Amino acid sequence: MKNIQLKSLIPFISAIAIFIAITFIYFAPLLKGKVIQQSDMIASKGMSKEINDFRDKYHEEPLWTNSMFGGMPAYLISGQSKIGTLLPYVRTLLTLGMSGPAIILFSYMMGFFILLLVLRINPWLSIVGSIAFAFTSYTLIIIEAGHITKAMSISYMAPVFASVILICRKKYLLGTALLSLFMGLELYSSHVQIAYYLIMLLAIYVAFQYVGYVKAKEYDAIGKTILSFVIAGVIAFGCVASNLLNTMDYVKYTIRGKSELTDDASNKTSGLDRDYVVQWSMGKAETMSLMIPGFKGRSSGMQINENPGAVKEVDDNMKEYIGNMPQYWGDQPFTSARYAGAVVMFLFVLGLFIVDGGIKWSLLIASVLSMFLSWGKNFMFLTDLFLDYLPGYNKFRAVSMILVIAEFAIPLLAVLAVDKLLKTPDIINKKVRLAFVNKEITMQNVLIVSFALTGGLSLLYFFVPDLTTFTGASDDGIYQQVAQSNGAEIARTFMDNLEEARRALFKADAIRSFFFILLATVPVWLYMKLKINQTLLIVILGVLVLVDLWTVDKKFLNDKNFVNKQEATDPFPESVADKAILTDTDPDYRVLNLAVNTFNDASTSFRHKSIGGYHAAKLRRYQDLIERQIGPEIQNVIGTLRSANPTDSALRVAFSKSGVLNMLNARYIIYNPSSEPLRNRYALGNAWFVNTVLNVKNADEEIAALGKINPETTAIVDERFKGELQGFTIKPDYTATIKLTDYKPNHLTYEAKTSSEQLAVFSEIYYEDGWNAYVDGQLKPYFRTDYVLRAMRVPVGKHTIEFKFEPSKYHTRQEISFVSSLVLFGFLGFSIFKTIEQKE
Repeated sequence: MKNIQLKSLIPFISAIAIFIAITFIYFAPLLKGKVIQQSDMIASKGMSKEINDFRDKYHEEPLWTNSMFGGMPAYLISGQSKIGTLLPYVRTLLTLGMSGPAIILFSYMMGFFILLLVLRINPWLSIVGSIAFAFTSYTLIIIEAGHITKAMSISYMAPVFASVILICRKKYLLGTALLSLFMGLELYSSHVQIAYYLIMLLAIYVAFQYVGYVKAKEYDAIGKTILSFVIAGVIAFGCVASNLLNTMDYVKYTIRGKSELTDDASNKTSGLDRDYVVQWSMGKAETMSLMIPGFKGRSSGMQINENPGAVKEVDDNMKEYIGNMPQYWGDQPFTSARYAGAVVMFLFVLGLFIVDGGIKWSLLIASVLSMFLSWGKNFMFLTDLFLDYLPGYNKFRAVSMILVIAEFAIPLLAVLAVDKLLKTPDIINKKVRLAFVNKEITMQNVLIVSFALTGGLSLLYFFVPDLTTFTGASDDGIYQQVAQSNGAEIARTFMDNLEEARRALFKADAIRSFFFILLATVPVWLYMKLKINQTLLIVILGVLVLVDLWTVDKKFLNDKNFVNKQEATDPFPESVADKAILTDTDPDYRVLNLAVNTFNDASTSFRHKSIGGYHAAKLRRYQDLIERQIGPEIQNVIGTLRSANPTDSALRVAFSKSGVLNMLNARYIIYNPSSEPLRNRYALGNAWFVNTVLNVKNADEEIAALGKINPETTAIVDERFKGELQGFTIKPDYTATIKLTDYKPNHLTYEAKTSSEQLAVFSEIYYEDGWNAYVDGQLKPYFRTDYVLRAMRVPVGKHTIEFKFEPSKYHTRQEISFVSSLVLFGFLGFSIFKTIEQKE
């Protein structure tokens, strides 16, 4: 009996061993102590530097940082706590204590393996399916980019799906416990967008299950599954209550919340603006990259000359220039191909014919829907419907990301197709009834049709490549650049040669996909003809899937992406400009860096308090300021610097006209990191008293007035704060002083001295959920002024003014997460015990 039990465990033990081996073979440099140089992780170091320094010095969480965008909650960037959710320990256990990218790749495979086991798939085939999912190109691309939270969220999609399947099979206790666990881990990964897409997929699957319940008149099952989902949802949400509730509080003030400005109404939603949402929209034809990786070029980060054969037919005089052009020519600003695998796509199409039940239809509908929605602005009718009517959908940008649903569903249905082959005796003699038509076809014809729709189409594209186009969204810019230097005729010739190189790239990948599909079709045919056994079929398909995906993935993420740890720990070498700025001992001023992409950069935040920054959820009012005021002021400064004679007096004039930059205390401007920075003498400092108040009715008037007033003397106040000024008249006191005496990101201390009551403006971002103001230790009101800053009335005399960031709900929510974690572990242990007891 023991031998039988041990033998049954061999596939599962083997799976773990295979997953570990594949992980460390793919990431071999990890064994040499190297790390991946990931752009988003580098950015994270810049974003979190002030937070980490504060934590190291004071051994507490700052909860607020002034290092970017003038200031924002720190727990949206980096947070640690002594009490809170216990889910990190579970994740460490499930990933066997691995670290870095190894955690992610192993989690991809292990999570999908759990799902396939729940679906009762052959364990050895489940290993192949897990590899197919894990090596879908997007899953590796996001590791290279450092999108760690997104990657971990994707890794938990499969076990969450598996838990829902158990509940729908009426395994309520175990299914609910596992759903609590894996949904908790999904939410803990802190990528709400992926969790949202997962819920969309689950909703489609559950809807098909409910149709089955209704047909079988099992109405009680609907109630029980809903109760299970609610219980699991409450426990999972509780485990991450701190993260989620804090984010929900913050999000309504960000670009993902509704704007108060009323112009450009057609572009606005209750969340992100439409043009921002659809900026990364896939072209319709680009979806074919799932089967042919170079359908629109493999990557904007790859050069054409990485495939030497691509420039074979290019004019000799242009080969070097064409070869240096990026491979990608699709609709998105830049990207890499979303390749699911030629072999996997063939098996997916086969599955559409031979797999039965609601799971096939749910996976198909989810896949097609995600493809349509990934087109974004190229299918705006559907996109608008979802933006306007599906709650929460307009909170997310980069619509192409939703293709993760198809990238999950495609390998799943592919594995179900092979499993159906393995479990159907004498399958060659079976017939398949086609959906929507009252007709049956033989399995032989099913195989031929599946091959024709995938391999045949790939071959057709090879022989007739002009069925698609080889022009891209960036071509107008390329043409103009060449024409400006060499004339229109040469520019046209250049574009013709560029298209020829693209055509060659396309044909190479089209024929590549054809051969992989052909190689997969042959063993399926031989198995159906009883020429090979199940084991050999699984091995052959496994090798083909791995080789197909591995060789493409290695173009996106390979050993060249790894660096020594020392190189990774110092991502932002100190520049001449940095050194000069850091000699300033004032504890709080801001830096405007024009040498980088100001509002999509975290390097400045590594050493300074930046006017710009890098974050997906900037405060909405700050973004409004960037678009309406800061942007034009920056262009004025840049225009002055680029003029024929940028004299000191011309720069002084430019700075004097930069009222918003001045009120934000932008003291230094970096225009060349290798040179001394510019000093803005018009920066208004940390706080100042104003002489007049301009009352406005709404946000439109408020932001418009900013470009017309001098913020040093006038404060703009929205009428909703008029109560704060009731009975108050400013009597200018030119001897009055106010200065910052102590700086911590979450605790600012000022000393004020005045002979009459004054109105002080503080160059700090207004955020009502957490900041409290104190005068001589007594809590006092403050309000918003100048669209984004803080203001308060300062009484006569000498006073100490403090601003403290004290979000009262933060610590309570940490305790909720801790208690919910204990409930989860108790519930999980009880459900496992009861499940084992029932089996005995």
